[in-house]
Amino acid sequence: MTALTIIHTNDLHSELDRWSAVTALIKNRRAAAEKEGQDVLLFDLGDHCDRVHPLTEGLVGKGNTELLNAMNYDAVTIGNNEGITLAKSELNSLYTEAEFDILLANLYASQKERPSWAMPWKIYPVENEKKVAVIGLTIPFYAFYEELGWQVTDPLEEIETFLSEIENDVDFIICLSHLGLRLDKEIADKFPQIKLILGAHTHHVLEDGLKINETWLHQCGRSGSHVGEITVDLEHGEILKIQTHLVDLNFRDEETDRLLEKVEAEALPFLQEKVADLPAPMNVSWYKESPLVKEAAEALREWCGADIAMFNAGLLLQGLPAGTITKKHLHEICPHPINPAKVSVRGDDLIKLMYQSNQDNMVHYALKGYGFRGKVLGATFFSASVWTVQTAEEILKAADQIDEEKIYTLAVPDLFTFSHLYPIVTELQTKSYFMPEFLRDVLAWKLSKAYSLNRRS
Repeated sequence: MTALTIIHTNDLHSELDRWSAVTALIKNRRAAAEKEGQDVLLFDLGDHCDRVHPLTEGLVGKGNTELLNAMNYDAVTIGNNEGITLAKSELNSLYTEAEFDILLANLYASQKERPSWAMPWKIYPVENEKKVAVIGLTIPFYAFYEELGWQVTDPLEEIETFLSEIENDVDFIICLSHLGLRLDKEIADKFPQIKLILGAHTHHVLEDGLKINETWLHQCGRSGSHVGEITVDLEHGEILKIQTHLVDLNFRDEETDRLLEKVEAEALPFLQEKVADLPAPMNVSWYKESPLVKEAAEALREWCGADIAMFNAGLLLQGLPAGTITKKHLHEICPHPINPAKVSVRGDDLIKLMYQSNQDNMVHYALKGYGFRGKVLGATFFSASVWTVQTAEEILKAADQIDEEKIYTLAVPDLFTFSHLYPIVTELQTKSYFMPEFLRDVLAWKLSKAYSLNRRS
């Protein structure tokens, strides 16, 4: 029997305090398989990067590439955190030093020209002249990729092309998927030639795997909680065993710990870049008006050139001290990978949105996902050129100045354009995104103008 062991990780989201334990487990499982005489392939399914972590922010993801190199990964695909939280130039340079393959079939630089750093699929030769074909796919967030200058395509169409070219030349076919469980199930149903789908994006833990027709699906949670291990009989093209290993945080890898210290030191100079000089502290409250939240709302409106801006206090995790403000300060208080967006909304819907967003259930809502890395949404502030409102009394006064039939441009954090929170916004047809800047970049721009580093000279 020709046996192959596949080890895989997904959705680390730069939870780098767990990475040493993850790598210790990978090394242990790889050594055990190799002792049995098995070939081993090691894959990552994307969202290894997350700019919520200062190391990833400071090195724009290149530190994550260094960590993957050290573990001798065979291949990765990208997730949305690599794909749409980096500028096009940053993604183009993310893997410059990569010592592994980047498999990505549904992303193009332009007009069907693939990025130079990626290949759609690859055939890996293993023991006894067996061949394993592997394709990589990422979730196609069309509007965001287009805004960044990429062309992302339908993953199912790319699979059809892939299978037409390689199906009869290989012994086993694997899909590295950052598409989410729903699309993974659809692929399994439509393409039985693919025997194994290693999944990500939706953070499911499929303890024993999931079999759909002739295809096995596996996914291992989020944040380095689990590592997947699969044993394949290549003689018969069958999955022999699927294991989902819980990561033991008490079992660490010293080599990885040393590398993390090195990479964190490399990130520090970027984070120490000076932005502004505040004459006094700027406090934040999640539940009432505070200076920094008001400043952030005004910054969002001005950046987007909108009539009004909508900004949640919970987007700012804390205030800023007096004195020199650095990029590190701004990353600490606003770590979310959230971009500015602009929509067009009728006046009557705008008034409804003002009231709805400041109901107690929304103010205290503990949002998970959509890029939000805070605790609660907090109070929502609406900033126009002549007023800022949050309380019911303020909204009532502002409503008198709003023409219910007029169309207003409204600047919002992008999460409100695609989350379930405010259908009034989600269902709008006219939306535009301001990328690659995040909300913290917009706040930095505003503070640097208002509180220049040269103001005391």
